[in-house]
Amino acid sequence: MRGHAGDDGQEGRRGLSPVRARPRISVRPSSTDRGVWCDQAVPGGSIVLEFSGDVRPTPARFSVQVGVNEHIHPDDDALTNGNALRFAWRFLNHSCAPNCRVAGRVLVALRDLVAGEELTFDYNATEWSMAEPFACACGACGGSIVRGFAHLDAQARERRRDWIAEHLLERLRDEDA
Repeated sequence: MRGHAGDDGQEGRRGLSPVRARPRISVRPSSTDRGVWCDQAVPGGSIVLEFSGDVRPTPARFSVQVGVNEHIHPDDDALTNGNALRFAWRFLNHSCAPNCRVAGRVLVALRDLVAGEELTFDYNATEWSMAEPFACACGACGGSIVRGFAHLDAQARERRRDWIAEHLLERLRDEDA
């Protein structure tokens, strides 16, 4: 998990429709194990990859929450039958200063990405409550515990306002109603 500083541009932020870029990506070694890397430059606001797999109502260690009660899980044979690139999203690392955000079942670049950059998103801005919390090693936060949006204070939620997943905002609205 590596930290990547974002910029103040609005590309890829809420309210703008993402464009489908379909850049070349690869799964390669990262500072923690493996990560997903962009093999070509991608404009901010572009869809970088799509999440595919089994949709289940509960989180797991390698799932990504894409709806209020929807978690995408890699197929059971995702890593054993040469499907690592199909499920590349399973290797996306967390960052408290991400360069991408989750928008439904796609990953969108928050800013222009350069070739050779590791793709990251903020797990605390997509997961309501992590199945397996962990100590952050992104370098941008000082080592907080990544537990999910439900466990963030108001200040931490506000810092993520530009990349909070819509399903978390929907859940907050439902709780306030």
